[in-house]
Amino acid sequence: MAEAEKRSRVAAAPQLALAAVLRVGLWVLLSGVIVAATGFVLYAPRDVPLAPREAALAQLAIELEQGETVEATANVSRRHWWDYFHETAGVLAGTERRLIWVGVTPRGIIERDAGQPTAFDVKYFPYDSVTSAGRRVFFGTRRGIVLTRGLERDAFIVRSEEAPNVRRLKAVMDRRLAAIRSESERERRQQEYAAFLARQPVYHEVKFGEALSSIAEQYGLSPDSLRVLNGLTDFRIKAGQKLLVRPGA
Repeated sequence: MAEAEKRSRVAAAPQLALAAVLRVGLWVLLSGVIVAATGFVLYAPRDVPLAPREAALAQLAIELEQGETVEATANVSRRHWWDYFHETAGVLAGTERRLIWVGVTPRGIIERDAGQPTAFDVKYFPYDSVTSAGRRVFFGTRRGIVLTRGLERDAFIVRSEEAPNVRRLKAVMDRRLAAIRSESERERRQQEYAAFLARQPVYHEVKFGEALSSIAEQYGLSPDSLRVLNGLTDFRIKAGQKLLVRPGA
């Protein structure tokens, strides 16, 4: 009888261990849910001196560089896990130089200092280093726009009424990017032309009163090297004569 009871206990040991592990796992999961729920409640956004988007526009004016002007704006928002997915409402603005995001960070009721300044989430996106795409964001539950810079992605939630403003913002991005590319192409052609000219031979037309030595000094040459370069037998030159002062590459 004792032997049978012993075998029964041995057979039940794995089940008891599994049950203990499940209880611990359930306790950890329940604790996590309680902590998350408590944090969500305690960090529930409280009122700020201005409405979030008004505060974002006011901060945007501060972020602008001298002479920088806003060409289009859209009211968008973000939700970060570190804010317990509370809304960070703000403004995405397109200037003639870049995109600027200014969001108002949500502040929880556990922040007891009511006079604490509003915190902002600010980011800059140069037109020549960012791409945009309309996608589903926030775990695929909302429509939005995603800005990508290399491996970095920033997703913004767009309400349906803001879609026209986002399209205007996208048009500003496309126009400014086209202008940047056009300027880059112009500079590239100028550099190519300058390189082409640098490879061409350079001649100097002798003016009345000039001597071979003064011309050589003007181009960083010695009189003798300038004479040899032009196949002269002596140092005599005359007005109107063309001297090679730099051979072509």
